[in-house]
Amino acid sequence: MTMAEPFGIVVGAISIASLFTACVDCFEYVQFGRHFGRDFETSKLALNCARLRLTRWGESVNIYDDPKLARQDTTVTEIQLAKDTLLQILVLFSDTKSISEKYKLTAKAGEDLSAYSMGDMDPKMVVLDNKMKGFATQRQKKGRFLKLASWSLYHRSTLKDLLEQIVLLIDEIEKLFPAPQAQTTLVQQEAAEIGDKQFLKLIEDAATGVDSLLKKRANEVIAGHQYSNIGIKGQAHTGDAYSSDWSGGAIGASHKYDGIEVEEGGKALIGNKYGGKDFWD
Repeated sequence: MTMAEPFGIVVGAISIASLFTACVDCFEYVQFGRHFGRDFETSKLALNCARLRLTRWGESVNIYDDPKLARQDTTVTEIQLAKDTLLQILVLFSDTKSISEKYKLTAKAGEDLSAYSMGDMDPKMVVLDNKMKGFATQRQKKGRFLKLASWSLYHRSTLKDLLEQIVLLIDEIEKLFPAPQAQTTLVQQEAAEIGDKQFLKLIEDAATGVDSLLKKRANEVIAGHQYSNIGIKGQAHTGDAYSSDWSGGAIGASHKYDGIEVEEGGKALIGNKYGGKDFWD
């Protein structure tokens, strides 16, 4: 196994979109050994947050349909740097697979090497897991690229290293091809579709150190809207508003108002607005 060919992929022969798809595929093949105990659910959620962040980036730069990744001045060198970064993510997964296989060969006789399955998860965690997997699947426009056998992580240190390195590489690729507005819109949609505040609290915790944008948005939704000492003379929009063709969920976040004053002839949207006629119409 060389740096150039994790999982047998000849990198020079495939597109950046296929590399991206392969990276997203890998998350699905990781399982958790019995050493994790009940922590395996939160560990799986943290890995889901990393996958969601990567797919959000891919969606924000239109990776399947825009060869310049949402930038007019993109150079061939920059595309190659992005490919190299995605390749490094694949290498990380390949390395964990090798670690898993070596551990199984040296494990003590009678050691339980089985992995946790969906059947071992709390039913609510299964719902959340399916939601997050659904986001990733929707953003994989061309289906799976890699067809592999699953492998198990047996030590928390292996997961910690994997997550930390993936996060650093996603940091790099987001700096190389930033799309902050598109990412903000996407993370708002994610939070709205997840909806349940208990789920969002779990995500807020799991996203710590993994996905700051998702953590921030989950925190905002949990806290609700808070407004104080606002004077409105004309038209103003200060709360959440989704496009008129919005089709996702909506969250009944709490609102706190203190000192809102709308002058005669003024018009304000301060709460949630999800569909129907646009506020500005």
